[in-house]
Amino acid sequence: MLLAIVYKKVRTMHDSQGSYLFDKFEDDIQKQEFDRLSRQAKILLPLEKQLWHHLELKTGSQVLDLGCGPGVITQALAKYVYPGDVVGVDTSEKLIRVLQTLKSLEGHDCQNNVTFYLGNVYDLDLPAETFDVVYARLLFQHLSEPMNALASILRVLKHGGKLCLLDVDDDWASLYPEPDSFSQLRQTIVKLQHARGGDPWVGRKLAHYLKAAGLVHVQTMIQLIDSNALGLASFFELLSFGAPYQSGHPELGDEIATASREIQALINHPFAWAGMGLFVATGHKP
Repeated sequence: MLLAIVYKKVRTMHDSQGSYLFDKFEDDIQKQEFDRLSRQAKILLPLEKQLWHHLELKTGSQVLDLGCGPGVITQALAKYVYPGDVVGVDTSEKLIRVLQTLKSLEGHDCQNNVTFYLGNVYDLDLPAETFDVVYARLLFQHLSEPMNALASILRVLKHGGKLCLLDVDDDWASLYPEPDSFSQLRQTIVKLQHARGGDPWVGRKLAHYLKAAGLVHVQTMIQLIDSNALGLASFFELLSFGAPYQSGHPELGDEIATASREIQALINHPFAWAGMGLFVATGHKP
């Protein structure tokens, strides 16, 4: 069994290697982000299950979920591929500790074929050629060295195995009517993310990265996520409103509060609409 041979040694990610560092957030921001990421995963889960069908994800598969966050998708993957094993990896020591604690609680509804590890996408401390599928959602937008990350991923992916990257692109997000406060906040977030080594426009680049890394049968599709399908309230729950960048930038507090208040006011607007494109890039290791 995979879970019996995964290395227990863990490593952490240096600040320069990611624009989203959960453990550096203030306590109230951590709780807010944990709740938002959990809601986001539950909202997007039906869409992602369709992608798993498209990926021909099979029962018995060995799956690596990179950037597993609060573990909602990891748990769903574990149910989907049972009796195959799923390993969830994240750079956040606090998130992994919470997930490992929940898994150990008696009576907690946690799949017995899932394990969570603290890890670094640039140096995955896992056996080579272990996984049939590697799944990374909303991770590459935070990476300053995507090609180095892919080299690490390909080492643990089996020959013939599949890699699936899901991410967004700031230019594929739209809101009508868009309050000036929200427009300004979006510009601020883009600048901060880019300054920290992230890439707000990574969606359009994913297929290029996969081909450059040597994967074959590379495909890209765009899934539209909009308020017609989700409702405005649920759509707005997907947004962070800059919370990950508020730690260290307390001056953002008023800007975030104003934008959030004016966005929530749109829920009762008769003609309001919001949408974004979720880029899905897949490829096979030769």
